Amino acid sequence: MNQLLKSVFESKTFTTKDKKCIQIHSETGKEQCDFLQRLISENKFSNSIEIGFAYGISALAITEEIVKNNGRHVIIDKFENTGWDGVGLDLIAQAGYSQNIDFHEEFCYIVLPKLLEEGRKFDFAYIDSTKQLDWLLVDFFFLDKLLIKNGIIVFDDVSFPGIRKLLRYISQFPDYKVYDTFPKNQKSHFGGNVLTILKMLPKTDKYLKSNITLTDFDLGINSHCVALQKVNDDSRNWDWHKDF
Repeated sequence: MNQLLKSVFESKTFTTKDKKCIQIHSETGKEQCDFLQRLISENKFSNSIEIGFAYGISALAITEEIVKNNGRHVIIDKFENTGWDGVGLDLIAQAGYSQNIDFHEEFCYIVLPKLLEEGRKFDFAYIDSTKQLDWLLVDFFFLDKLLIKNGIIVFDDVSFPGIRKLLRYISQFPDYKVYDTFPKNQKSHFGGNVLTILKMLPKTDKYLKSNITLTDFDLGINSHCVALQKVNDDSRNWDWHKDF
């Protein structure tokens, strides 16, 4: 891992080119950055895209690994300069990767259709922005069209209700599978015996909510960070639906 990134994790700070000391918080942690880099390394990905920038921690980790495969990293964040004073761009520059990224300071619902129209394709995507289901569903819709077969989309903050609900839906898509999670998918022990008995009863799925009969663990998404792999292009019928 990049030495600058290591020092940021150790000190929880970094200094900008203007000598401003930045105290980081709620950043993508070192272990999760290791997870992202491993996904890229083991699949030899070279065309990545990220929604959300902030301090630039995950962006630097992704870019470092993508560059090893002679690739480029696209980053989208409407508020990088207005909300974060451009510190993420500063960190990327200090690490020497400014020439390896394409930064779009605009809403993702504007940028993603443009990339699609340009015929761009990506093999790795990382989403760490809003926690609202409707916004992220729109992001996923376009990213699915931009992602190549066997490419991977990673969702951060899956413990948030809106994101967890979205993952319950798209993890059931016939052309996606859960590739990996960080930390590992965990089975909840709360009410486990009762749930096992309920599932054995006839017509359980008719009377109980889907998140009771089909748990997050069953779907493989009971984690903080979930990587989904696109195993094929969309093959759903026009009336396809799964309760989530």
